[in-house]
Amino acid sequence: MANIVDDMTVGIIWATANADTALLADDAQLVRSQGYVAHHEKSAVSRGVIDEVPTLNPVASQWLGSRFCSRHIARHLNQIEDAPLFWTREQRGEEATAWLLWSHKFDYLRRTSRRFTNMRRGFCIPESEVTASPQYERVMLLLAMALMEAFGIRVELSTQPEHSVVEGFVLADRAIVANWLGSPGLWCVEASAPQSRLITYRRLAGEVVSDSLTSQATPARRLAALASYLDVPWGWFRRRCVELAAVGVDDIAHPRSRLLSTRGLNTAIRYVAYIDVLEGDDFARR
Repeated sequence: MANIVDDMTVGIIWATANADTALLADDAQLVRSQGYVAHHEKSAVSRGVIDEVPTLNPVASQWLGSRFCSRHIARHLNQIEDAPLFWTREQRGEEATAWLLWSHKFDYLRRTSRRFTNMRRGFCIPESEVTASPQYERVMLLLAMALMEAFGIRVELSTQPEHSVVEGFVLADRAIVANWLGSPGLWCVEASAPQSRLITYRRLAGEVVSDSLTSQATPARRLAALASYLDVPWGWFRRRCVELAAVGVDDIAHPRSRLLSTRGLNTAIRYVAYIDVLEGDDFARR
């Protein structure tokens, strides 16, 4: 029963096949591209120019930008002292599946969650994006949010369209800018945002946290609220996670690319399956 064809398994197969095909196609170009852009890692402010690397398909370009941003944040996290809010720009399952499948993003979540014990990650998902997404894609988005909670990262959700234009950042007493999704180039990063943008980020963070659809006290209640907003039946979602947790997803999702892994998928599914007895910081941080 675990591997029946439904919106859960279709979403997993769809996400894995799309990422695997695209990254395998440009694997050699990605190896060369990482060498071409390595000099940017020495800069506090950097813009990734598409013409600087070999021609890449859209998924491979996003992978390169995401990896650079993850490394940029990791290099500058020592300037952050208070528990930060991470602002992310994924609005649909197609974008959010990167958290579930890209190996460097799983490692990034583990590393940052071990450093800070009270992290938050803010999403902006306007109602129009929910309406336009098929259910299997919304299921993947919910799994990506479950992965955050599995790492002890509290999910905050804004539905205000005006918030969606703000670039990705990490905010505490200072702000690190790291944006690859929706960037005009491969990425846009800054080690420390200027005061004018710091004010903007603080205002947005205050609005998101105060009006969040996930104000509930526990991960289970927050995920149930997210499921309701995404129009994913919570009871069905939990039951399917219980069934898949017993066998894992590797029979239906077996990426060949060295850049992909099913660790994120399996972690999110198992967390939801056992959410009544496990807390995030006892689960994925290990």
